[in-house]
Amino acid sequence: MTDIPAYFIDFEASGIAPDSYPIEVAVVFPGGEYQTLIQPARYWDHWSHDAQDMHQITREQLISEGQTPLAVAQEMNRLFDGKILCSDNPADCYWLDVLYEAAGIDPTFEVKPIEAFAGREAASEIFKRLPVRKGHRALDDAKAFSWTVSQWFSTT
Repeated sequence: MTDIPAYFIDFEASGIAPDSYPIEVAVVFPGGEYQTLIQPARYWDHWSHDAQDMHQITREQLISEGQTPLAVAQEMNRLFDGKILCSDNPADCYWLDVLYEAAGIDPTFEVKPIEAFAGREAASEIFKRLPVRKGHRALDDAKAFSWTVSQWFSTT
């Protein structure tokens, strides 16, 4: 078992198909939070209306309000350089790869699943304690996961 995680990341995506892409990222960390919509790269064109129904983000919103993949990647490197971010889903590592590939740079931090911090059995217990919520937004999901992990570690 490694240290208790302090940085929690979550992505929302355009769908779950192989050609899906990240549309929102959020990180909760001691003393702060980071959240942004991600503008689609020119070759990102998959869109799932089922996913949109869950996260309530439209492709038009991404285009008008999102940051470019390069801007997001550069800001994340600046904020999280050398840190290890904890994820509740291995797909977050995939979305990170897709984001940084579009940006044309490498991340200067790591993303690891909760299992890397707590082990498989403990991760299973943590997932059982996550609050059930309607809808999905990256910041709300990252906050809920951070809180649940903190609670679990404080009682074990």
